[in-house]
Amino acid sequence: MQERRKHKRLAKNETAFFDTETSSRHQATILDISLGGMRIGLDKHMAVGTILAGQFKILPQAGAFHIRGQVSWVRPAAADASNTFEIGIKFTKISAAPL
Repeated sequence: MQERRKHKRLAKNETAFFDTETSSRHQATILDISLGGMRIGLDKHMAVGTILAGQFKILPQAGAFHIRGQVSWVRPAAADASNTFEIGIKFTKISAAPL
């Protein structure tokens, strides 16, 4: 199978917090991240197309990153995962300052 990603993914296991237009404070686990998006583990389903905003730290020496993005895909998590769903997010904006 040919790789479709434009950016290299970095595996992570970090906590992130996201807000959607209809609800706030979803705690998720970042599973991997790239310049274009991320894959998160979440215990709640999010519909494809959902717009969200969030913040997270992936480098201990750096401040938090703030993002806006859109849910690209959703699938059930692996049976041994601590979360119920894996969710792909495509970034629409990334900043070191709050958005």
